Amino acid sequence: MSKFSLALACAVLAFGALSAQEAISHNSLFAVGDLSGKWTYRAETHFVRGDFMKQSRQLILRPALIYKLSKSIRLSGGLSYLYNASYEGGPFNTNEEINFWEQIDFSHQVGPIRFSHWLRHEQRHRESGYTERLRIRSRADAFLFEVNNTPVDLVAFNEHFVLTQGFKWQKMDQNWTFIGVQFPVNKHFMARTGYRYVALNRGISGQHLHTIHSWLIYRFL
Repeated sequence: MSKFSLALACAVLAFGALSAQEAISHNSLFAVGDLSGKWTYRAETHFVRGDFMKQSRQLILRPALIYKLSKSIRLSGGLSYLYNASYEGGPFNTNEEINFWEQIDFSHQVGPIRFSHWLRHEQRHRESGYTERLRIRSRADAFLFEVNNTPVDLVAFNEHFVLTQGFKWQKMDQNWTFIGVQFPVNKHFMARTGYRYVALNRGISGQHLHTIHSWLIYRFL
């Protein structure tokens, strides 16, 4: 990673810290294991807190089956249970969602930069009714430096959410853009933190959120 790239990343992170409206903590647990041949399973649990960790925001449970089609391509599917809490400045009532989803992942590397992309189709059963949505994410990772033999990576991704009806594109729902750093704490824990910009298609002018978003990811298998 060049000095220019490192300086640019630091500048973006500094801008994010100065402009952040709040800090969000995203704590995740992953259980991953082999089934047979090219089949694996993954069980995810996510706890999301906001307002500088004062508020409980969301609980997500997401079991999935994964099939390795090739070295670069994986197919997966599963269901997600979401519990969305009410909080000041957010929804007035708690609400729940169950969605079924199918996903295709593609990964590749160009020089020192590792790229990964996925497309997910969600069938969402919510208290307000049934809807469908596409989620499209592209991510890039690159090594930055080492601290006491611990590698620190630069991570950037963009995720676009589109409301659909039977694969017919309707309108944008929201978009996330993130840039930050990631490093292993030990063989099980991974930490990631950085600046996230969220554009929501709400109302005439929409909503624009600037946050410091941190993940603590634990893999126990």
